[in-house]
Formats: sequence, C-alpha cells, structure tokens
Amino acid sequence: MRVIILSKGRADTIQSHKHFEDYTLVLHTEEEKEEYLKNLTVSPEKIVVSNAPFGVANQRQWIQDNLLEKDEWYVSLDDNIHSFQCVPDSHYEQDILPVKTDKAMKDLYDTPCSGKRFLEKCQEMAVLGESERIYNIGFGTTSNYFFRDKKYREVGYVISKAAVRKNVGTPFALDAQAMEDYAYTAETLLRYGKVLINNFIFPVAGHYEKGGIGTYAERLPQKIAACKILMERYPALFRHPNKKGTDPKGELAIRFTSLKQVEQWRSFMRFKGYKGQTKNI
Repeated sequence: MRVIILSKGRADTIQSHKHFEDYTLVLHTEEEKEEYLKNLTVSPEKIVVSNAPFGVANQRQWIQDNLLEKDEWYVSLDDNIHSFQCVPDSHYEQDILPVKTDKAMKDLYDTPCSGKRFLEKCQEMAVLGESERIYNIGFGTTSNYFFRDKKYREVGYVISKAAVRKNVGTPFALDAQAMEDYAYTAETLLRYGKVLINNFIFPVAGHYEKGGIGTYAERLPQKIAACKILMERYPALFRHPNKKGTDPKGELAIRFTSLKQVEQWRSFMRFKGYKGQTKNI
C-alpha cells in the first residue's frame, strides 16, 4: 500500500518519512524541493512536486487526480508524525478493552508501533473497508486511552493527519482548506453513510508546529470562514464545541454518535435538496 506524505515548510523537521522504507513525499514547488534535498534523511527519488496552488486540500486533490489510480487504497500522512502507538496483538483483536476499570490498559495503548506493523494494520483496515464500503479510515483522535475503549467507531471525525483512503473520487473542499478533514469526513458520511476510526492505533504528532500552514492564531481567521461554509453546506451535522484555548467559531464537532442518526441526517439532506459538494450523491 502506497504511503503518501504531504509537507510544506518543514524541510529541517519533517518526521513521518523516517518510519518507512518506501514513501512518496509531495511538495508544492521546485524551490521547496531544493530545501528538502538538504535534509539527508529524505530520499531525492521519493519527492514529487505538484505545482498545485498552496493549501492542503489543493494538494490532496492533486494527489487524487494525478498520483493515484482509480479505486487505489493508500495511506495519507502529514509530515510531523513522530511515532505510532498500537495495542499489542495479544489484545488487538478484541472489540472492547476495560479501560474504565483497569489502569494497566494505559501501557497497552502506549505500546510503540513500527512503521511496518502500522502498514500491516492499515492493509487489514483497507480489506475491512472494502468489504463494508467504507473508504475513509482514521485513528484515535485523543492520546487519552480512557476514551478509546471500543476498537472501531463508524461515526466520527477522521483526522487527515493520518488516514487510510480509497480513491473513489470523493472531492476535497478547496474552499474550506483550514477545515478540510472535517469537510472530507462530512462528504464521506453524506455519500456512504459511515467512516471507520480505529481507536487502538494512535499517531503521535505535533499540532500547529512551525511550518505547515501556520500556528493556531495564524489559521484562526481561515478556520472561522471554513466553519461557516461547512455549517451551511452540511446543515445539522456539526456544532461548535467549547474547547479550552480555542475560539468556538473556529472549531467543529460532529453531532452524531450512531449510524441511525447519520441515516436520518442523510434523508434530511436529500429531502431538503442539499447536495454536498456535487450533484452526484
């Protein structure tokens, strides 16, 4: 399965590629490439320059349109993943772990995971996704094991920092770049009715680090504008959460926790004539 890493402005600090022997690193410009070539941990032959307009959704759309085969499964990663954690195989096949009653579970959830093992699990998830018609797969959204007792969730937010996806042509929101993973999750739920989130795996990564598309303060105006677009495009799906240290107007959370709720919302969307990003739902 192909590993595709998106990077911008982190020629000196890029981390994700170090976990894999084979990967494709996608950059925006030839000028960027010259900077990344100075990093001796980056293999020159693995760099691809897109020349796409700046913006992570632009880059993701270019990758889908130009780098992937139709219906190809792939792993998409941001550039600042420092490590992976995964429940060991002795417990991985269980559906639920007793995190509420057994504090020893923390050590299981914190178990380091090699890039090779991570890819093996990604391949397994792709097989499951193919059988269940689930084409957008993510991982635990919090490092706190206490909230990750159930292995799989089919409703929730797929963080694009690390995701397993099938190229079925689902478009990326070029007008909501700052919240593109929420947009892609919403479009996936609208088209297919569910996603897959594996709580037993967690990518350890920085947030709003130097480089990329900026700090939280720098991104906030774009986040607020993108939230407004998505709240209008996918009415009743999102709410504004109150998270410490953030502006609620620049944050989103999915309202639903069950497939039944998602199906009711999809029926509402069709009845009201909302089409998401395209007319072909």
